[in-house]
Amino acid sequence: MKKIWDKKGAMEINKAVENYTVGIDYLLDFDLLPYDIKGTIAHAKMLHKIKILNSKELATLLKGLNEILSLWEKGKFKISKSQEDGHTAIEAYLTEKYGDVGKKVHTGRSRNDQSLTMLRLFIKENLLQVKKETENTLKELDIQTKKIGKIKMPGYTHMQRAMPSSVGMWLGSFYHSLKDDLIILDSTLKVIDQNPLGSAAGYGENVLGLDRKFTTQELGLKKVQENPMYCALSRGKFENITLQALSNIAFTLGKMASDLLMFTTREFDFFALPDSFKTGSSLMPQKKNYDVLELVRGNVSMINGYRDQVEGITKNLPSGYNTQRGFPRRLAAGLLVGKIENPRFSS
Repeated sequence: MKKIWDKKGAMEINKAVENYTVGIDYLLDFDLLPYDIKGTIAHAKMLHKIKILNSKELATLLKGLNEILSLWEKGKFKISKSQEDGHTAIEAYLTEKYGDVGKKVHTGRSRNDQSLTMLRLFIKENLLQVKKETENTLKELDIQTKKIGKIKMPGYTHMQRAMPSSVGMWLGSFYHSLKDDLIILDSTLKVIDQNPLGSAAGYGENVLGLDRKFTTQELGLKKVQENPMYCALSRGKFENITLQALSNIAFTLGKMASDLLMFTTREFDFFALPDSFKTGSSLMPQKKNYDVLELVRGNVSMINGYRDQVEGITKNLPSGYNTQRGFPRRLAAGLLVGKIENPRFSS
């Protein structure tokens, strides 16, 4: 298939090169497709505003993009390895079904700012969801503190009983830690809430007069990321601070999970969860396992691992937009713990 970057359609890329450079990015893009479509809709509306698209062309493109979204929701839209990514798949669908107007949707845009925008929208939406879940956890900690907080329990130092304490003091330590984690999360949201669309290949566009304020409003982002070279520089930087924010929350929850794994043993017997929150053993029917807590504790290291990968891949790159193998799409799969468990994402 003709590549989006092969304007003359004359190149035939070596299959080994294609397999290595594309990897599984085209599969990961399937889950990111709604964000790519949202960015493309905003871009098309902006092209109409600056009179590059006429009203009929805009209507055609919006119809086609909504068709793609509908097919995606039904699991019927496919991205092939030869297409490399969702950007190409979108443009190919529009061009094959509606002709040359499909090609016009890419006017003034690069896959560079397209992928930046896609990930920016993905990160913002999911960070807001993490914020909501963290706030729900805080509410539950507050409820439990009021309910059982006055119960006495020992405080430990060096794993030995040391001082009188209470359930309220123990729960409160995690409550206040999560409150501070939310401050960092809110700061991260404030930083990433910038629109990179229109930065093109990392140096902006000075001919067409793209209206970046318009697309910022359409995308629901706070402000334009003005310097186009900073847009390229923020690739990896913004993902890194996102993972740092997530790692702080994970750190707090991991500590709590470790305590609960210890405090729910027969030897301590301070706390217990309902059986519906436990799993069992295939050999020992009397055993009830707190696997959820073990996974929470283990996922702390996974999130830290993602953060280290992102920083390691991007920290010494020179200015401008540079290729990083499997980035950013593989990062997007791993940003929220659980995605990477899907075997479809395995290398």
